[in-house]
Amino acid sequence: MGETGRRLGPREGDREALRGYFDFFKHLSAVGTAVLVVVLVLYRDLYLDPMLALLALAAFGVCVVASFYGMFVAMGDGSPQESGSLLRGLLYVAVTGLGGAVVSLVAGIATSMF
Repeated sequence: MGETGRRLGPREGDREALRGYFDFFKHLSAVGTAVLVVVLVLYRDLYLDPMLALLALAAFGVCVVASFYGMFVAMGDGSPQESGSLLRGLLYVAVTGLGGAVVSLVAGIATSMF
């Protein structure tokens, strides 16, 4: 707490770290949403295996939800020391969701071609 009773904000370096997390989650959610639309189009046009398409959609959903939640945490008033482990965990969940979705999408395309 400061002299006026207001909570002191994070240091400038901490704000830059939070801004970096926010930007990364923003771009990750944009990529996840764009590829989600591609999955829906490919499912309709290529007749992908429904199970693999649902797995890809669920993984992309996990990626986008973790990214949005990470953006909200990064916008909060806390410092990276307080929310750093949460942001790092959300980052791992979002990237893993995106990777899993891409793998299941590639597997779905590969099985539909043969």
